[in-house]
Amino acid sequence: MAKYDYTYIELVEKILEDGVMDNSEFVRGRYEDGQPAPAISLPNQQIKIDSEKEVPRLSTKFVPEKDPFKELRWIWQLMSNDVTVLQEMGCKVWDEWKRPDSTIGKAYGWQLKNKKRTIIMDELFVQMFRNNEFSIRMKDTEEEWSESDYDALLQEIKDGSEHAIKLNQVDYLLYQLKKNPYSRQIKTTLWCVEDLDDMALPPCVYETHWFMFDGRLNLTVNIRSNDIALGNPYNVYQYFLLHHMIAQVSNLKVGELCFNLDIPHIYDRHIDSLKEQIKKPVHDEPNLYINKDITSFYDFTIDDIKVLNYEHSGKIKYEVAI
Repeated sequence: MAKYDYTYIELVEKILEDGVMDNSEFVRGRYEDGQPAPAISLPNQQIKIDSEKEVPRLSTKFVPEKDPFKELRWIWQLMSNDVTVLQEMGCKVWDEWKRPDSTIGKAYGWQLKNKKRTIIMDELFVQMFRNNEFSIRMKDTEEEWSESDYDALLQEIKDGSEHAIKLNQVDYLLYQLKKNPYSRQIKTTLWCVEDLDDMALPPCVYETHWFMFDGRLNLTVNIRSNDIALGNPYNVYQYFLLHHMIAQVSNLKVGELCFNLDIPHIYDRHIDSLKEQIKKPVHDEPNLYINKDITSFYDFTIDDIKVLNYEHSGKIKYEVAI
């Protein structure tokens, strides 16, 4: 049976029983009709999933397959902040935060692309670059690289020449997981203090921490604010997919996926439907399909990783609080 379903049900019951309703004076969120959106919150909760042994796509209600991947691609592969790019994929989850310039400001993908770390090129970097494992591709350079260009660069490195290069957060993650997978410092962050005022929405999922434990790649996802009815099932499924994608291209076994939820909450208009949802049948766990031929993270498409044999208890409509 689907373990995440039971963890989710337990979390919902715990929030409803022990949580505290927002003081109406401090409610920020609004529903589409303009009315305040207070919520019951219970700080500092945690969800743990063994990504090797379970597929956490909630079954007490339908969780979409394509939109989570499309947003994942938009943020992590394209590193984009342009909402029109996401809309062209057929995904509308950021429509409410679209600015007049069509972006969400310096948020999410913008942070992954523009915040960089400097490394000194080594043989591993050249090998990964040669294999198109970075977002920096040959086509992005002024001239295409030939085999002799790579060989010449490798020889310079062997001879002691140092060539520095800046890598965006995703490329740096991919490089470090092959260079030093047992490091405890492999993180991505979207919470950049100097850019927060130029974001349509400060990031809810604000940090990932990747580390090896007992021979497997673990992933911790930190979320500052988590809408339990809508956001949590979406995010859990989404980062489960990312966990598998990154582990595969890094030649690592997938391990535990842990979500630290700073302020998980249930909006007042979600309470009754959520109480009914957690009474619905829990279905047998689905299966994960992933194309094992993919060796570059940026080559994954929506057809290369998906969940098969997914059964659920039906769709439930929840209002979005903005």
